[in-house]
Amino acid sequence: MLNPTTPRFAEPARLIDDPFDGIVETQEFGLSILGPETRRPFRRVIYVNAYGGKSILEQIRAGLLPPHHLWGCFELARNGYEVALAEPLPDFYLYRNPLPHDLKLLRAVRSWLGNDGIVYCAHNVLYWLPLMRGLGAIRSRIVSLLFAREPLKFSRAHSGIIALNRAAEEQARRLAPRAKVAHLGWGVDLSVFPVIPYQPQWFLSCGITHRDHHTLSAAAAVTAHRIRVISRTMPADVSWPANVSVLTGADGGDAVTYQELLRDQYSRCAASLILLDEDPTQYTGVGMTSLIEAMAMARPVIVTRTGALPTELDVAKEGCGLFVPPNDPDAVADALNFIVRDPDRARRMGAKGRQLCESHYNIQRYARELDHFFHSL
Repeated sequence: MLNPTTPRFAEPARLIDDPFDGIVETQEFGLSILGPETRRPFRRVIYVNAYGGKSILEQIRAGLLPPHHLWGCFELARNGYEVALAEPLPDFYLYRNPLPHDLKLLRAVRSWLGNDGIVYCAHNVLYWLPLMRGLGAIRSRIVSLLFAREPLKFSRAHSGIIALNRAAEEQARRLAPRAKVAHLGWGVDLSVFPVIPYQPQWFLSCGITHRDHHTLSAAAAVTAHRIRVISRTMPADVSWPANVSVLTGADGGDAVTYQELLRDQYSRCAASLILLDEDPTQYTGVGMTSLIEAMAMARPVIVTRTGALPTELDVAKEGCGLFVPPNDPDAVADALNFIVRDPDRARRMGAKGRQLCESHYNIQRYARELDHFFHSL
C-alpha cells in the first residue's frame, strides 16, 4: 500500500513555461522515464495512449505540440512520480492486431512498475494487461480514460476509470460498478496560449474526427462571412463557396503547425466552429481539444449540441459560446451572424472561456486531481 502521507501538489498550481523544468529523463526497458529532479520518487506509472508517449514527448520538446497532450505526465513527474512513456498503441482488434499489442509492456510492468504501480491509459486501447490482471497474473493497478459512452475491454478488471465528461462517468459506473470512477475533465497548459486582443477577421473550423463539413459548407453558402477550414482530410463530395478557405495536409498530415494555428489562425478568428456529426447516443466525446484550446485563446465557440461534449460544458449557460442543433445550416448561419453583429459580446464570451480555463480547464488542475485519484486506489 502506498504511503497515505505522501505530499500532494502545491496549491495553487503555478504555470511552468518550460515543461521539462524540474524533471529528469532516463531510459529503461526502451521507455523514456520522467522523474522529479530534486526529490525521491514515491510512485511509478506507465503511461499509454493511442497517439503516443515517447513520440509525443519529442514533439513537445521541439515545440510542435503543447505539453497537455501528455495528459498530466509532466506535472506528475515534477511532483514526485516516475512516469514511463510507452509508444502508441492502436485500437485493439482480435482479428487484426492481437499480438503483441500491450503485451510488449509486460516485462516493464512486472520488473519496473511492480505491484503498487499504475498502468495509466489515457484512452481505452488496453486488452491483454487488464485480462491478465483479471486472471491474477499481474497485480499492478490499471486505470483507463473513457471519452464518452464507448466500450471498455475488461472494464471490471480495472482499478479505476477516468471520465472525460458526465456521459463517460455514467458509462464507467455502468461498465465497472466496483471500480473507482472519477470525472476529471481535461485542461490546457495555459503557458502555451497567449492572450491576444480580439480582432476578428474570419471564423475558424479545425479538427480531425467527426467534423460535419457538409453542414458548414451549406451554412457558408448563405452568408458572406469569411471562414477558414483546417483539416487533414476532406470529404470528396463537399463543395465550398468562395468565402471559405480550405487548408488540408499533404498525405493526410497536418495542414499547419501548432504554433501557426495559434499565431495565425486562432489569433484572428471571430469564433471557433466545432461542428460535429450527429451523435444522439453520446458515443463519442470529440471536440474537447478544439473547445478548450479556443477557450484558452479567449475566442468564443459555436458548438453542435450533440455527442458527449455538452454533458461536460454547457457553453451557452457558461456564457462562452453558442450551441446549434446538428445538421442545421440555417442555425449555423444565424450563429455566425450573431457573432458578427455584436463583437463586444463575442469578446466577452471569449474572455469568459479563458477564465474557465484559468479556474478549471487547465492541465495543472487535471494533474492535481489525477494525483488524488491515483492516491485513492
